[in-house]
Amino acid sequence: MVQQTTIKTELERIQSRIHKGDINSLEKKMAYWRFKSYKIVFIFGNYDVLDRKRIEYLAQVADFGNRLVIGLRSDEAARKLGQLVNDEYTRATVLAALRFVSRVEIIDDVSPLEFIKLLKPHVLVDSKADAKQAACYETIIANGGKVELID
Repeated sequence: MVQQTTIKTELERIQSRIHKGDINSLEKKMAYWRFKSYKIVFIFGNYDVLDRKRIEYLAQVADFGNRLVIGLRSDEAARKLGQLVNDEYTRATVLAALRFVSRVEIIDDVSPLEFIKLLKPHVLVDSKADAKQAACYETIIANGGKVELID
């Protein structure tokens, strides 16, 4: 019996890294990555316009582990914090096109707390200690992970 392999185009590879509300897919992927002993890193934000400085920052974040999961605020959640230039799918596609990004999760909440409880990343990276994020930090630490603060 010959096993057929599906060759994906680059666009299909990028699109396969973008998810929204697919908990089943997330649980399967996290179980596989944990089985492979990958260190999962998580960061969260709007990521509306990516310039060189932001890409360099994300590359530094990726260096904290083997798999970078970016939590991307949905259009609805991001607009609660200000105006956007790009829609959520455009923002997700640009992020997913970066070689070091393993998965982009579009999240409908302003805070990533509920998503963090599902993901249980090994590392959460943030740009500053923020009292509003305290519950997220506590959840990470309670699950044996750590919080890294970088500029």
